[in-house]
Parts: sequence; C-alpha cells; structure tokens
Amino acid sequence: MELGDILRTALENLGRRKVRTILTSTGVIVGILTIVTMVSLGVGVQREVRAQFAALGLENVFVNPGVQSNDDFFNQFGTPSRSNPITPEVVAQWEALPTVQGVVAQINLDEVTSLIEFPNGDLTSIRVTGQEVFANPFRSEAAALAGDISPVQQAGRVVLAAGAVPEGVEAGELVEQTITIVLRSPRGESERFPLVVAGVSDLPDNEVQAAVADMATMKSWWFNVPDYLQTQGYDVAVVRANDVAAAAVLVRTFRDEGYRVQSLELILEQANRVFAVINVMLASVGGLALFVASLGIVNTMIMAIYERTREIGTLKAIGASRADIRNLFMIEAGLIGLLGGAFGIVGGWLLGLLLNEVIAWYIEREQLPIAATFFVTPWWLALAALVFAALIGIVAGLYPAARAARLDPLVALRYE
Repeated sequence: MELGDILRTALENLGRRKVRTILTSTGVIVGILTIVTMVSLGVGVQREVRAQFAALGLENVFVNPGVQSNDDFFNQFGTPSRSNPITPEVVAQWEALPTVQGVVAQINLDEVTSLIEFPNGDLTSIRVTGQEVFANPFRSEAAALAGDISPVQQAGRVVLAAGAVPEGVEAGELVEQTITIVLRSPRGESERFPLVVAGVSDLPDNEVQAAVADMATMKSWWFNVPDYLQTQGYDVAVVRANDVAAAAVLVRTFRDEGYRVQSLELILEQANRVFAVINVMLASVGGLALFVASLGIVNTMIMAIYERTREIGTLKAIGASRADIRNLFMIEAGLIGLLGGAFGIVGGWLLGLLLNEVIAWYIEREQLPIAATFFVTPWWLALAALVFAALIGIVAGLYPAARAARLDPLVALRYE
C-alpha cells in the first residue's frame, strides 16, 4: 500500500465513526487547550517582564560601596564603615570612561527620622527621597499640580508630593514658599534645613524630593561627619553604559574593584530561569490531561481492531503487509491527536483573548497603572502543541497498531 492509500483509508475509517472520533479527540482538546492557555500565560508574563526591564534600562549598573556595617540594631545610628566608598572623585572617574553615558549618584535617608514644617506651622513626618533613576512601572507617572516637578538638581529646592500637602492647603500656595525639613537624631538633637518648594506633584505618597547635595548635608549632620561625602561617599551609584555588552564588562570590573554590583540584565537572567520552571509546571497540568487522553486513544484503537478484524484479514489477503496495517492504525491514532490538537490550540487562543479582556476590564475598573497582555500565544507554541498532540496520538497507537499487525489473516477472515 502506498502512503496516500493508507492516509485516505485512515480518513475514511475515522469518518465512518464520527461520534467516537470526536469523543476520543475531546480528551486531546482539553489537554492541548490547557497547555496552550497555561503556557501562553507564562509567555505573556515573561514578555511583559522583559519589556519592563528593557524600558527601565538593561544597560544600567547599580553599584554599592563594598562593605556596610550599620545593619546591626545597636550600631545603625553610628557612622557606617565602608571599603571602597563611592566618593565624588570616583564618580568623576566613572563618568570619564568611554563606555559610560552617565552616572547618577544617590543618598539614602530612609534610616533618618525626618519631619516637614510648613509655613502655617504644620509639622508631620516625611520621607526624603532623591531623583528617580527610572520610572516605576507600578506607579502612575507624576503630573504637576503646581510649579515645576522636574528632577531637582539645584540645592535648596524641593518637589513635594500631594500626599505630603496638609489638608486645606492648595498646592499652588506652596510654590516658591519656604518649608523646613527637621531632622531629629537619637542623641536628642534636631536640625532644621529650610528649602524652597519648586513644585507639587500629584503623587499620593508622603514624600519630598530633594537635591543630592542637600541630602548629603542632612546625612553629614545625622552622622556628625562634616566631610561625609569625602569619607563615606554616596550610598549607591547608577552607571548607565552604552549598551548591554558594555554593562556586562562594567559589572565584572566593579566587582574586581571590591564594589557590590547589580544589573538588570543579571536579574532578568534569573527571572528567565524562574519562568522556564514555571512554564514547565504549567504545561505539566495539561500533560496530565493528555496522558488521560492517550488512554482513550488506546481504548478506541483496540475497539477498532475488534470491529475491523475481518477488514484487516481482507487487507492482508490482498497483499497488505504487517507494516501497512501497523502504519494504518498509527496514522489513524495520529490523526485523532492532530484533530484534537488543532481544536485545542484554537480553543486555548480564544480563551486567552477572553481572559485578556477580563483582566483589562478589571484593571480599568480598579484604575491600576498596568497596561499589559498577559496571555500571548506565539506561533511556535501553536506549532509545538500541534506536533505534540499528533505525537501523543501516534505513541498511543503503537500498541494497538502492533496488535493489529500480528493478526493471522486466516483467523481474521473467519472472525465473526
């Protein structure tokens, strides 16, 4: 028998038993639909994470001083002891490197007790922050309620968030007004830092953005170290390389010099490994359904052998070989898997579109600052699912096909 004859006969046999074929394919449909839906979720989330990392800048390298010994509760208020401090001179050297586009040095005041005093006398706790290196993807982009909210570069000026503005005070009233940042140390001392409000943003956070020079002055007073930047340096520096390859070289260089270094590219590599494990776990759920479906295919093909025993005997009597009979049943089983796989892929794709619409509706209703497609079905996933479904059918048909091929033609022709 030619391959075309075998294929045509297999299609005719499946067509004669449409209900059984459809019912047997249903298990494959459920398994492939589950695999496509689950893996498309993993692919969509992974793609969104990659896009966010790319937007933040994979060429950014985060450099911290070599050692900090202020993590203990009893010495957290003492002067930190650092090896390889990131001083202004070090920052200038990094900025002069040919593979570096720029360096943003930052001071961290999270451990400093800060309050803000307004012109009307209101005094509340506040968080003093510096310039954001990149936009937070989980927070809406800030808009100006009043004044200028661009990153503060000039010493003596700050940008207030709306969450820090006292009730009953209009944002416009504070622009170009002097507010006072009050620091209170564990020693019982306090120091006042008058600053001018450049603008007010619409962020709901209780924070104020100050220039790095003012933050360095505050930290110098907090630790009672007049030359704080020269001795302890900045808390972190964000080095922006020309490209990702240059960033990888800078990571190795800074580590060799004793700095603690992180990069978004390294974090993304770890995230990709985690997503690979998650995708396998998600696909295994559909794999279990496919295993059950393969048992259904085996059962269907064995029943077909009993029903078509005389037909098998007739085929052998007119010259069909064992290989022809085996190929016939394996192709029938493969076609069942292929049929179920095709419908399962379409069903998984449609289910993903529906879930994307539901998620988008929920995000819009909750006014979340997220715009993403969580279920993505790439072409390679559809192709792999289709091939896998056909392979499952063929493997499930191996035993029934071998059993049919072993039938004695004389016994098969006398079978009632």
